[in-house]
Amino acid sequence: MTAALGEAVDVMDRLWNFGGWEVTQTHDSLRPYLLEETYELLDAIQERDAGTIKEELGDLLLQVLFHSRIAEAAGEFTVADVAAALVAKLVHRSPHLIGHDDSGAYDIDPDAAVAEKIAAQEKAWEERKSAEKARRSCLDGIAMAQPALALAEKVRSRGIKAGLPEDLVPDELRAVELGGPDSAEERLRKATLVFAGRIRAAEDAAEIARGERRALGAVDWREYWPRG
Repeated sequence: MTAALGEAVDVMDRLWNFGGWEVTQTHDSLRPYLLEETYELLDAIQERDAGTIKEELGDLLLQVLFHSRIAEAAGEFTVADVAAALVAKLVHRSPHLIGHDDSGAYDIDPDAAVAEKIAAQEKAWEERKSAEKARRSCLDGIAMAQPALALAEKVRSRGIKAGLPEDLVPDELRAVELGGPDSAEERLRKATLVFAGRIRAAEDAAEIARGERRALGAVDWREYWPRG
């Protein structure tokens, strides 16, 4: 396995060193290919076609290698740095991988039921992730360029998880209506961005009023929710 991955990196290097089409590309110019390959993988998964899934995963791996090679040429990072960053993240957020946690807070009984293991994993992952990111908003880290429906679901989910009352979610994010002068995609995206802006505005207003940034409860969300 390691040899095959090393050969894939070597092939990418050879393509790059040839000095043709590859060296004319940028992170931005490769975005359409990355998006297309992702959707093709999703199609293969939906069809449960193992052979095509394997092929499409290879195409996604190419994107990882390509973006890493572009960054290496710019003196930013290498594919080895990408892999190292992934390993560090997984180990830090999954303390059970090293058998224990120094504090003992994340120890997971190897004989526990699957549901208990999953709950412990999710707890450790979220707590470690929050400590790493030091996020100011419950929406920080959401990829705003993702498709509108996925974006709406993510923003709504993050808000509710942060204590936002369900009734503050606008009707536009409860049901998608087809037809009209604008596309449903654009209408939903605009509504989601407005909703996200209101969440951030409430968080900022609460911070100004209370003199510190801390979690909001249902009463706080209602008190600081933008009017009009």
